[in-house]
Amino acid sequence: MPVRPASLVAPRRERAYPYSAGTSGCMLICMQSTSVRIDRATHEELKRLAAELGTTVGETVAIAVRGLRQDRMGRELAAPLTREDVDWLDADLG
Repeated sequence: MPVRPASLVAPRRERAYPYSAGTSGCMLICMQSTSVRIDRATHEELKRLAAELGTTVGETVAIAVRGLRQDRMGRELAAPLTREDVDWLDADLG
């Protein structure tokens, strides 16, 4: 069984997702919801991940979406600079 990074391991009695019971009181619990159609296998995987993380399925989806955004941002930041970027960075500010 693969070892999960410490940042993803949450105590069973606490939520791993910071917005479920933070200072806002009930960001995910009280907010309006909508349905998303997914296949059964994906839903089962979401439930399994949620149980491992100690989160709800909705919180697990939010965590996954945030991770995808971060991955995309990381790829964009790792891309070579364009000529325009280099010119802007080398511009004389004085």
